[in-house]
Amino acid sequence: MSEPAPTQHEAQAALAEANSQGVRVRRADRQLAWMLLAVATIYLAVGAVVSTLPDLRRGGPVVGPAILAIFVVGLVGLIVVGLRIRAYSRAAILLYFGGITVFNIWNAVVTGVSTLTHWWAPAQPSYHFGLVAAIAVIPLLVTAWLIRRR
Repeated sequence: MSEPAPTQHEAQAALAEANSQGVRVRRADRQLAWMLLAVATIYLAVGAVVSTLPDLRRGGPVVGPAILAIFVVGLVGLIVVGLRIRAYSRAAILLYFGGITVFNIWNAVVTGVSTLTHWWAPAQPSYHFGLVAAIAVIPLLVTAWLIRRR
């Protein structure tokens, strides 16, 4: 029942190891924030490409490959960063997935309202798509800020 108490040197070594592991977890949490910012950047880049079109119905031969390239480069970047994460805090991962969920819901609301109000209509300028994309990424930016702030 009686276990020997650690020596002062052993206790200091254990605390140093715990602090070292804590630093690694906080660094991984910051990687989650970078991943959210990457998703926001991908979404905004696609919005920018679509917004520069003079007419959404006549995108031209460059738009499809440009959007595909944005997605491929973004996905590769997300995979590289995601594979580097070894540990993360429970709070950060809950914030991460909560932010992604809120983004999807918010994006559906914003695009739904844009469609219903005819903000997105054939007669409207194409930059409306970019403005909607800028509004839609707000939850991702807020969540990344919250994770970085921790």
